[in-house]
Amino acid sequence: MGGETDDLAARATRPQSLIITIYGAYSRPLGGWVSVAALLNLLGVVGVDEAAGRGALSRLKRRGILLAERREGAAGYALADGTRRSFDLGDARVLERRTPPPDRGWVLAAFSIPEASRDVRYRLRSRLARVGFSQVSGGLWIAPRQLEPDLRNVVASLGLEALVDIFTAEHTGFTDTSQAVAQWWDLATIGETYTAFAREYGPLAASLARRKTAPDAQKAFEDYTRVLTAWRPIPYVDPGLSAHHLPKSWPGYRATEVFFTIHDALARTAMAYAREVAQQQS
Repeated sequence: MGGETDDLAARATRPQSLIITIYGAYSRPLGGWVSVAALLNLLGVVGVDEAAGRGALSRLKRRGILLAERREGAAGYALADGTRRSFDLGDARVLERRTPPPDRGWVLAAFSIPEASRDVRYRLRSRLARVGFSQVSGGLWIAPRQLEPDLRNVVASLGLEALVDIFTAEHTGFTDTSQAVAQWWDLATIGETYTAFAREYGPLAASLARRKTAPDAQKAFEDYTRVLTAWRPIPYVDPGLSAHHLPKSWPGYRATEVFFTIHDALARTAMAYAREVAQQQS
């Protein structure tokens, strides 16, 4: 259990993860571009020094996640088109309160990629796993039906439309569906991740719930950016199963309340702080 908390703490201080959070949470209302000066300033607030920040920016540029771009003489980075689409699609999973949906059945991805293209097969499998799909067997992957847009985005981003077939289906036997679900997804590990998040950030949520005054802007940015960085991958690990496929005391409920208590208290003030810094140093 301690390892889960350590992972959350490490993620919330990793420069690349923090940059992705800053671009995902704050840059789009600002046009998707942030000057290097403003970005380094914001990274400094969350404990990232200039050398680490510049190194992380270079790596994200090499990966095609950010694009170097000058505006009115100022050096900066803009969102790549694919990154923006991923952020836009991800908002519903990361920034909207997810409650267990009704059982709408399943979406299936079926593919057969030859051994000569095993690197392509590996990338597809990795991306499917990262958005919450589970492998049933071989080239057959499954997720709750509401993840079909995520599936289509993965396939399109890899250019594999000709190699992947998509189906929607119901599970009708022979194993009980809840038992099958427990085989497809490691619910215990997902639950431990939620428990670790609630344990790490529950005290902050409780403090904010008691607060009677507006939060300090810089502190709001610091706390919210770190919490969001820790939270951001968790809704992708959790595929969003119907309640009757989950344990009754599912820890995702508590973790969701912790995150949205913090989000509701700090997100607007954090955005205002980011906007002010960006405007002053652009």
